[in-house]
Amino acid sequence: PKHVLKRVVRANFKANEYPGSIERLFRWSPDECIPQFYTDPAVFRSIHEDMEDLAVPAWATSAADFIEKHRAALESDYVSAHLHHWIDITFGYKLSGKAAVEAKNVTLDSYAG
Repeated sequence: PKHVLKRVVRANFKANEYPGSIERLFRWSPDECIPQFYTDPAVFRSIHEDMEDLAVPAWATSAADFIEKHRAALESDYVSAHLHHWIDITFGYKLSGKAAVEAKNVTLDSYAG
């Protein structure tokens, strides 16, 4: 809700300063998606009168189509075959040390050479 955005994020709310598309949202925060982006097309609908719905990428015909394709990609054989790499980077041994550096899983300021 907008009152939460105003209280927590920005008191002077400006709708045009929030992502208008899923592509722009990903550029702002390329981390993992919330579960609703795999299950619920309603996540694209704005609950604010002065904010447009979140636009889907050009390769999706609708929010429901995006959800279907996004979930199919997540459940694909390719992702299943490579999921262990993501687990290693996110939770495992590639979080720190030499393995993290080799996996390019460090911030620039944390690696001094």
